[in-house]
Amino acid sequence: MTKKLKESETRVIKRSQIKFAPYNPKNHTQQSVKDMLKNFKRIAFAGGVVWNALSGNLIDGHKRVMAQDIYYKYDGTPETDYEIKVEVLELDEKTEKEQNIWHTRSRSELDDELMRNLIPEIDYENAGLDDYDLSYYGIELNAEESENVVEAIEELYQPVKQQKEVEKQISAEEKKQKIKETKQKIMEDAQEKAKNLDSYVTLSFDNWKNKEAFMIRMGFDPEFKMIKGETLSEMVERIG
Repeated sequence: MTKKLKESETRVIKRSQIKFAPYNPKNHTQQSVKDMLKNFKRIAFAGGVVWNALSGNLIDGHKRVMAQDIYYKYDGTPETDYEIKVEVLELDEKTEKEQNIWHTRSRSELDDELMRNLIPEIDYENAGLDDYDLSYYGIELNAEESENVVEAIEELYQPVKQQKEVEKQISAEEKKQKIKETKQKIMEDAQEKAKNLDSYVTLSFDNWKNKEAFMIRMGFDPEFKMIKGETLSEMVERIG
């Protein structure tokens, strides 16, 4: 029989028992915290706060607690104290710091192709995505385009559907030329659409600190994983 994995203990504690880790390297902007709270209100607080009972420090979930602090108007006083569900571990200081980083850096990368197929089926903003993400995945999507996607496809292939009518009115030689032109037009349109899907480039850094310094210098949230190229180009021109 396989030995059962060790599990954290789920416990409800007072907010006043929680301390933000002073070394926490994750930089949460005010907007990202507000977005987290918005999702809590829309769906629910589904946990994800990991707390070290030995030190009282958060290991993971700083942004989740910040969002609830706003909701409950917590100011550190007993009058504003509230209860919160946490996953409890008991770790020494070194292991706590290691786990703080691990919980962020170990998160899986998303499959680009699967994301391109998935985004048109969802409300991307409710999934925590923004225009930078859409740009990265080569997607230009709004409500009107979504509703008219079938019409767009029909329009693209309209020359093919009209070909029989054309064939009735022109000579054999003209017919061959029209067919050739139609095929060429469809191929060019398809190539252009394929290029748009590949309209992104990956920028990498040796470590988080280098990325953070670059993002702050350019005026972006260090947590952003995608930046619209045109926006970055404008920022570079201003700095230059």
